[in-house]
Amino acid sequence: MAGWIDRLRARRKARALTLYRSAISDIDLALQQEATRSTAAYVRKHMYTVQSVSRWRAVHDVAIEQVRLDGLVLEFGVYKARTTRYIAEQRDWHLHGFDSFDGLPEPWRDGFPEAKFSRAAMPEVPENVTLHVGLFEDTLPGFLAALPDPPQPVAYLHVDSDLYSSARTIFDNLADRIVSGTVIVFDEYFNYSGWEEGEFKAFQEFVAARGLGYEYLTYNHEHQQVAVRIA
Repeated sequence: MAGWIDRLRARRKARALTLYRSAISDIDLALQQEATRSTAAYVRKHMYTVQSVSRWRAVHDVAIEQVRLDGLVLEFGVYKARTTRYIAEQRDWHLHGFDSFDGLPEPWRDGFPEAKFSRAAMPEVPENVTLHVGLFEDTLPGFLAALPDPPQPVAYLHVDSDLYSSARTIFDNLADRIVSGTVIVFDEYFNYSGWEEGEFKAFQEFVAARGLGYEYLTYNHEHQQVAVRIA
């Protein structure tokens, strides 16, 4: 009996040592820890009094509650349409979703190569959703040009583009329609390695160039989602 217990203890000790060695040499883990620390520093400096949540749906719940404009409801990055369906069912509005469904047009970061998130078939969406298939730079200008006058503002914008270049395309095309009261939810704003060069950078460049103010509405303290409202 004593021998069996000793062997069990030895196996547990070996397993714990293996996990420890893996943890201290895991580059991905170290990069995430670094990203979390820099995100926490940003939150402390810019979002200290903002009330956070712990689920992506809750981020949208808080954000949608703050929508006062009557205007466009847009999503960039549909993929399986899970978030698309959730947003669409929250109000009596029509959502326009944009996605190539060919996946990322360029590599994003480790683990997310070109074509990541591609789909062989279109996702099912409710009747109050229209999908615009293609790259943002190919579909968004034509969509906006076909809208009737006067130009509608963006009421609700979900940016799930991952890439800086894609987010930049979104803001470049929607610049005149993002106004006071526009609510924006970012799916990858911070808390991952390189977050300062992604959707965050595209937004910060946009508001600086346009001279716009904004306020943070909420953020997911366990992930990467952030909601803002243009002042």
